[in-house]
Amino acid sequence: MRIALLIGTTAELDSCHALYANTLVSEGHEVWIGTVNGLSSLGTEIRCPLGKPDGTVEAFAPLPGKLEQRDFADIDAVWVLNYPHPSVEEAAWQLLWCLNQQVPFVNDVTGILMLNTKTALPAVVPPRHLPRTLVSNSFTELWDEYQTAPDTTWLIKPPAGDAGADVYLLEPGASNNRVLLQSMTGNAAITDLLTKGGLMGLRNRYCVLQEYVPHPEEKRVLLAAGRPVAQQLHRLAPGEHRGNTAHRAQCTDTELTADEHRLCLDIAEQLLRHGLRFASIDLAYPYVFEFNMVNPGGLDERLDLALPDRTPQTIRALLKAVTGR
Repeated sequence: MRIALLIGTTAELDSCHALYANTLVSEGHEVWIGTVNGLSSLGTEIRCPLGKPDGTVEAFAPLPGKLEQRDFADIDAVWVLNYPHPSVEEAAWQLLWCLNQQVPFVNDVTGILMLNTKTALPAVVPPRHLPRTLVSNSFTELWDEYQTAPDTTWLIKPPAGDAGADVYLLEPGASNNRVLLQSMTGNAAITDLLTKGGLMGLRNRYCVLQEYVPHPEEKRVLLAAGRPVAQQLHRLAPGEHRGNTAHRAQCTDTELTADEHRLCLDIAEQLLRHGLRFASIDLAYPYVFEFNMVNPGGLDERLDLALPDRTPQTIRALLKAVTGR
């Protein structure tokens, strides 16, 4: 099969890009790599700068080969592995959606756009597996909710942030709690006051207010074609409340308990209904905290831990789920 991997830039490929491309080639497939930021259309024809690697793809190195603007007429499946740049994202997602009507995607565009956010967790995860959470762009609404349990530790974060950015704890009685909520929602009321009635326009930003669940570790579980295929344990660093490896969390191999496995199967089945065949979830049972649907990693981490490579069988299952062969 001919598989197109769409990434952000071909000037530097990450470890996942390289792993998927090389595994696909070793499995007998033809790989094309292109940039998601260069899409165009001519009538119903969607085009993209695509290049066929000249040899083995190296992580954190440029693509070996040149790109040319071409269509997807002979491509059997598309795998989106990076978000479009913010300056082109609206049109890029629309073009990707049009392309998705013509060519099967590993993850359908509608599913990525609608579910790859903390706001959408309740659409897929059973309520008993979610901490108490309010999503709002109103400081007043969030502050009122916070005050219903002032002795509780809360966590606030943006609905679509990555790598633990702007994730804060609101400790009971801390003087920064009110200002942090004001800041996370755009300081709208303060700006209106200073500009005499909203001359800056709408300033509100969405914020997630969530009851904090203390946990020394969490599991990142990779789901492929409706099943969990790999999982790593992230031990939080001392003094940290974020389980990201970017924030010094230690990653080791782990197994799922029977209850965790059943929950992951349930979520994977729900994601499949929305055309999402490759994703990861972060959990500290019984709670699920986050989805990752674009380049979630997990398989490359196994290689870093000197564990058996599960990429070939994962890709076989994905392609069968996407194309039926």
